[in-house]
Amino acid sequence: MPNQQKQQTDTEVSVPDPTHELEEDRSRIERILERLRVSEDHAERADLASELVRAASRHEYIVEHAVLPALDGRIDDAIQQQMAQERSDLREAMDYIHRRTQHLAARNAHAGDPQGLEDAIADVSQRLQTLLAQEDATITPLVEGLDPDAKQDLEAAVEKASRHAAERPKSARTALGRMVSNVATKVDHVFEDVATPDHAGADTVEG
Repeated sequence: MPNQQKQQTDTEVSVPDPTHELEEDRSRIERILERLRVSEDHAERADLASELVRAASRHEYIVEHAVLPALDGRIDDAIQQQMAQERSDLREAMDYIHRRTQHLAARNAHAGDPQGLEDAIADVSQRLQTLLAQEDATITPLVEGLDPDAKQDLEAAVEKASRHAAERPKSARTALGRMVSNVATKVDHVFEDVATPDHAGADTVEG
């Protein structure tokens, strides 16, 4: 019996966290949200908001395209529909920030309608936290309850989705389209760095 218990323990330890690929984006999201609660600098807030949209877009893409399919039939339909609506509403709210901050240096993002951008940041922050809390309460226990083979399948699905995850709220339909879009987003940040060598929110984003 002790040997059997030891073998079971070893097996449990050897099973990896199937959603570990999400941890980096989730950690980045938490850092950004925490900094947004205290920062009053407009350039930093705009930069952080842009990065929040990128991290949240990646996270929700992976959840929708890898995690939820692995849990098909395990989540109550009403709860799943509620989260889908919340995810759709979040993407609409994030798209406003994306359009306000793309191809524009962070120091200029508030120009024209500073309160509008601030209202959008507050709205996205609240919607995102609500959705993440719902996902934690609903999805995490189900993932933990999967058998080892199902966890390995989910890990592979998450890794695959992570390689092609969209970094903008409204993603392209094809992997190539998402890749081009993501490259454009990264290049956009590089061009901003020519005028502003250091992103105002870089330390927070990079941890």
